[in-house]
Amino acid sequence: MIFAFRTAINQEKNVAALLALSIRGSDLEVKSILSPETIKGYILVETDDTLDMQNPALKIPNMRGLVEGNIPFDEVKTFLNPEPVMSKIIKGSIVELISGPFKDEKAKVVRIDESKEDVVLELIEAAVPIPVTVKGDQIRLIQREAE
Repeated sequence: MIFAFRTAINQEKNVAALLALSIRGSDLEVKSILSPETIKGYILVETDDTLDMQNPALKIPNMRGLVEGNIPFDEVKTFLNPEPVMSKIIKGSIVELISGPFKDEKAKVVRIDESKEDVVLELIEAAVPIPVTVKGDQIRLIQREAE
C-alpha cells in the first residue's frame, strides 16, 4: 500500500529523511519513501502496515498528517521515471528559474544546447536583455511556445 503524507512546503526532503531515520528504531516496516519534485507538500510512503499517526515514529517535525486512503500504484508510476525537463522545452518557451542567483525569475528560452543540457535564457523583467546560461535542471517550464 502507498500512503501520502502532507508536509510543510519545501520541507518534503527533510521530512522524508527524518522519517527514514525515525522508522529504523520502530516496529514499522516501510519499504520505500518517495519525495517527488513535482508534488509540493507531500511525500509518498510504501508499506504493508496500517499507518497510525499516533505512532511515535511518525511524530516528525513539519509532517502535517496522513492523507486518508492509499494511492494506486498507477498514479505513482509517473514519478518513478520522470520525463526529462529538457524534452519539453523548445526555443521561445517561458520558464521559471528554480535555483541559482536568478531564482523565481521568469525568462524566455533563446537557445538550447542538448548535448550539454544547457539553456540560454533572457530574463523577462530585466531592463536590458542579458543572455544567461543555466543547466536544464535549474528551470521549470511555465508556458511552452506553440510550434
